[in-house]
Amino acid sequence: MIDPLLQLTIALSLFLLFVSASQHKRAEIRRFAAQLEAYDLLPKRLNSSFAVTLPWVELVVGVLLLIPASRDAAGFTAALLLAMYAFAVLVNLLRGRHNIDCGCGGTPQPLSYWLVLRNSVLVVGAALLTLPVTARSLHAADAIAMIMMTFLLVLCYLCIGQLLQNQAAQQGWNSHVH
Repeated sequence: MIDPLLQLTIALSLFLLFVSASQHKRAEIRRFAAQLEAYDLLPKRLNSSFAVTLPWVELVVGVLLLIPASRDAAGFTAALLLAMYAFAVLVNLLRGRHNIDCGCGGTPQPLSYWLVLRNSVLVVGAALLTLPVTARSLHAADAIAMIMMTFLLVLCYLCIGQLLQNQAAQQGWNSHVH
C-alpha cells in the first residue's frame, strides 16, 4: 500500500514530466521524428505516424495521472512508456550507437547508461501508482508537503539532466550534432 501523499506527489511529478516531454516533441515534431528514426527500432514507414502520435499519448497519460479514477491505469501506462524508452536507449547503447540524440527534449544529449538508470527509476515511481492507497485523510500540511516534495523531485530531475548535458558537452558531443 502507498500513502496518498506519496501517490499524489509522484502523480503530480510525472504529470509535469509527461506534459513537458509532450510539449517538446509537439513543438519540434520534425526534430523528434529524426530522433526517433535515428533509434532504428521501427519500420521506416511507421516512424512518422509514431512521432506524431507519441506526444499526444504522453499528454493524455500525464493528464490521466491527475484523475484519481484513472491514476492506476495511467501509472501502469506511464511505467510501460518509460520502460520502452529505457529499452530503446539500452538497445542502441548495446549496438554501440552512443552518438544519437536521446530525444528527451530540450538540448540534444547522447545516449548513456545514465539515461537507462534515470528512466528505470522513473519506471519504479510510475509503478508505485498502481499500488492501493492507504486510507488516511489529507490535511493542509500534506498539500504543502506535496508541493515541496514535487518541487524537490523536479529539481532533482533537472539537475540530473543538466549533469548529463554537461557530461556530453565535456566529451565534445554537442559539437558533432549541430
